[in-house]
Formats: sequence, structure tokens, C-alpha cells
Amino acid sequence: MGDRNQIIFLQKFVPSVAGSILEIGSKDYGSTSSFRQFYPDCPYVGIDMEAGAGVDQVIDLAKGIGDLPEDHFALIVCCSVLEHVEKPWKMAENITRLMAKGGTLFISVPWVWRYHAYPDDYFRFSFRGVVSLFPDLEWATPHYSTTVEGEFVEITEDNKQADNAMAVTATTPKGAQRKYLPYLMVNMIGIRR
Repeated sequence: MGDRNQIIFLQKFVPSVAGSILEIGSKDYGSTSSFRQFYPDCPYVGIDMEAGAGVDQVIDLAKGIGDLPEDHFALIVCCSVLEHVEKPWKMAENITRLMAKGGTLFISVPWVWRYHAYPDDYFRFSFRGVVSLFPDLEWATPHYSTTVEGEFVEITEDNKQADNAMAVTATTPKGAQRKYLPYLMVNMIGIRR
């Protein structure tokens, strides 16, 4: 399940898929939208850590891949999940195992976000952090997204401080100046070598 900007990003950068799709964190909580509807002609498997609407299989990828086939999925979607994983490096290894050679990973993770437990909240990720978790992938240009629908900022070699450029300064009640970053997600497309 994803927010509106995650859906916009996926539709723009992966408009079609030839093969099976795996969505990690597919449980419908009523406040997000499904990716499933955008690929109606593809075999689609939604997994989550607990059963519910949108969940085809209950699997915790930080512990293993269950009965999912290795080297199989043409697209894996993992949005707003990795921050909830106690050992994301283990989950990253299992995600890579599930990707077909030449397969695509769409990952969206928080860089600046409030604490939000499901079942807990452990990490925030820079784009470099994501790259380090998935060494077998080639990455396209990452983008920040905000809570404003359709607002994306490309992260390039010349623009590594894009997050800082979006900060605002405000005066605190005691008269001090405080810098605030907006909520930011890092959105990335990786291809398995």
C-alpha cells in the first residue's frame, strides 16, 4: 500500500511490467492506496506480517522468504516498510534473492518523518543508506517526495543538499531561530544486476 506520491512515482518510472509483482507491506489500513490496480495483467502477490485485506501471504522477509520463489519477481514494491524492520539488512538480502535478474525494486523510505510504530519504528534512510543495503542493484536517480501531492525533488551529485534547501527557519516561543525540514521520503528505482 502506498501514499499518493508513491503511486505517482511508480506510475511515472515503472509504467508497465512484464512478469510477476511482489508488494511488501500490502495490508490495507484504509489510509493508503493499492498498487495492484495499476498492473491488472500481471501475476501479483501481496505480503505483510499479518493477515488482512490486500494480503495474499503472511511473510516476514526479515526472517526468510517463506515459499516465495527465488530469482522470480520482475517488480518488487516496498514502500514505507523498511523503517519498521529491526534488521533491514537481512530483509534487503531476502528482497534481492526474490528479484529476477534484471528485475526492478521500487523502494520508498522515510528520511525525515515522525515516529510511527508498526509494530515499531527503527530507522530513517538516506539515499546512500538504501544503496548500501542493496549492493547488487544499479540505481536510477533518487528523488525526495514531500507530503504535497506531486512534489518531488531529484537528488543528484550537484544537488545532494536538496533536503537542506527545503528547510525553513522559524522563531521559537523563546525567540531562538530553529531550522525545520519538511517530511521527506526517499524514492528509488533499482535494477538487479
